[in-house]
Amino acid sequence: MDQPQDRAASPAEPAPLSPPATTAAPARRRTRSVSLRLRLAAIALGAMLLVIAERTVSIVQLHADNLAAAEGRVLDMLDRGMARYDQTLTSARAVLATLSADPWLLPIDLRRSTDDDEPPEGSSFGGQKDCALLERVVQVAPMLEAVAIINASGIVRCSSTQGGVGLDLSSRSYYQLASHGLYSVEAVERNYVIGAPSVLAAQPVQAADGTMAGMFLGRVGMSELFPHSVLTDLGVGSQAIVVNPSGRAMLTYPEDAAQIGANLIGMPAVARALSSTRGTLVADGPDGVRRVYAYARLAETNMHLIVGMDQATIMGPVEQATWRAGLAMLAVSMLMLISLWLAGSHLIVRPVQVLAERLIRFGRGEQDETRSDTRIVELQPLVTAFEAMSGELTRREGALRNANRRLNSLASLDPLTGIANRRSFDTVFALQWNAQQPLAILLIDIDSFKSFNDRYGHREGDGCIRAVAQLLAGGVRATDVAARIGGEEFAVLMPGSGLAAASDLAERLRGAVESLAIPHAGLPGGWVTVSVGAAACTPGADLARADLFVAADMALYEAKHGGRNRVRLAEKVEPGLAARAPGSARRGGGLRPGS
Repeated sequence: MDQPQDRAASPAEPAPLSPPATTAAPARRRTRSVSLRLRLAAIALGAMLLVIAERTVSIVQLHADNLAAAEGRVLDMLDRGMARYDQTLTSARAVLATLSADPWLLPIDLRRSTDDDEPPEGSSFGGQKDCALLERVVQVAPMLEAVAIINASGIVRCSSTQGGVGLDLSSRSYYQLASHGLYSVEAVERNYVIGAPSVLAAQPVQAADGTMAGMFLGRVGMSELFPHSVLTDLGVGSQAIVVNPSGRAMLTYPEDAAQIGANLIGMPAVARALSSTRGTLVADGPDGVRRVYAYARLAETNMHLIVGMDQATIMGPVEQATWRAGLAMLAVSMLMLISLWLAGSHLIVRPVQVLAERLIRFGRGEQDETRSDTRIVELQPLVTAFEAMSGELTRREGALRNANRRLNSLASLDPLTGIANRRSFDTVFALQWNAQQPLAILLIDIDSFKSFNDRYGHREGDGCIRAVAQLLAGGVRATDVAARIGGEEFAVLMPGSGLAAASDLAERLRGAVESLAIPHAGLPGGWVTVSVGAAACTPGADLARADLFVAADMALYEAKHGGRNRVRLAEKVEPGLAARAPGSARRGGGLRPGS
């Protein structure tokens, strides 16, 4: 504190200090000018650091997205394999069930007494005639490599292949289940006949007293369960393995005979698959290649399907893109720094200021007036203006999108059932018709629905319609379209399907509705049922959409007047049918709604 007191007390010191005071203002202006450039450089550097951070996060996210996409692709391939597996087992079960229901293949005491032709004297379950039939069954059912007839003691009586007759299969678990009247599918590590892993399906045949008279045993081909046409889509370096519940390989892709039957429990993907039902993981395969794996348990056999894709193949492009992005960011950053330093305040700040002022005036609704040059101000007005505009535009855009989604939903869905409405049905019908591919249609009507409403009330009627609609929506293929086209009327469009497929689906849906067991005292069976009319054609120049619709409508009319709760098919769709039956066949035939 002594020095300030000495300077204040000295009368001669203020005079020498006055000249430096006159030069202080220019020095501050020069500092301000230099500080502006440094400020611009600092802002640019900060912005670039944010950009680099954002790009880094984006690259990390891209890596995660690519990994998720790979998992999605592997899961898609897994689902395709499981779908083919389910389809093959379903077909095999249908064939075996058909065989077990054939009266000529059943024991004599189970054959229907109403058959006109009597079986040859001395014939029995598993006779020579049955064996000859089994060979024909294998020829027409490609999913079955072999079919055998087993008697009640578990002995193979006859088989479509050599070497199987006389084998004792009573120790097999599928025989034990069949002895209790249960259909079963089992994956065996070693088949007695072919000496390799197999999938066997057993269908019991019951005698008149309820005991097992025998069973049909089918060996399902692994090539049909998991065909190469599905597995080859995995790509180079990919892998597919099917393991049984103990971890032994039942099938490998690419094919490796050394691995078939080997215990792969030490493989991380196999160990994970056996411990859970479904999932994904990244792990090393038995060949040391790191892959993205997806796995799932297969129904009925408890086997697991494991599908893997080479991680290097998936992530290699991402790593290259990362290096390119890093170099590009570095080059752009250096260019931006140099440009900002050279441009200075007169080339950057002034245009930004003018733009900010114009945005502010625009936000206030004022007229756009260009002002003369002004001093540098903070950039916050520009940021504020952009944020205000961005927020408002975002809010309005979000509101508009929500409104559009609501409008689209209201316009395309039936409000009672949640499935497609008549408008959506007509739109899809027109699109599929123009596709010039086979097209089938089902028209479905709830039987005696008016009496149902009169008896139980409209609330129960609405519940009945909703239940039927949800059953239809869940019972069709992903490519099919189920819609409500009237009060109790529904339609199903089946692109790429013929009359046989339409008939099969119609029967399944009819039976499924009956299985809902919705009480309806006004019908003979006491349950709600539906009648179905089906028609199919390939669109052509001489046909119209109305011809197909009316053909199905007339078939529905026949189903109604034939006793209801049945399916009728339009054997042929004729050109001009709609013109010859104006007003639809049902109205012309006098069939009232709800009949």
